[in-house]
Amino acid sequence: MRIKLTKIGNSWGVRLPKTVLVECGFQKEAELEVKQKTVLLSPVTSVRENWEAQLSAEFNKAPFIKKGEWQW
Repeated sequence: MRIKLTKIGNSWGVRLPKTVLVECGFQKEAELEVKQKTVLLSPVTSVRENWEAQLSAEFNKAPFIKKGEWQW
């Protein structure tokens, strides 16, 4: 898809179609990265997104102490 650059003050910007925003999951912010003269935009994910599921998965892998194996 070819899009035009838009002058915004001293900078240049792009307007992304709504279909692109929805498909990529963009909200109000995006991560921007430049690699080898290529601009990459990706949606921002919350640091705690899916934290409960990740924690449960870690607990399921952890070796639990069985009753009677530990003394204070």
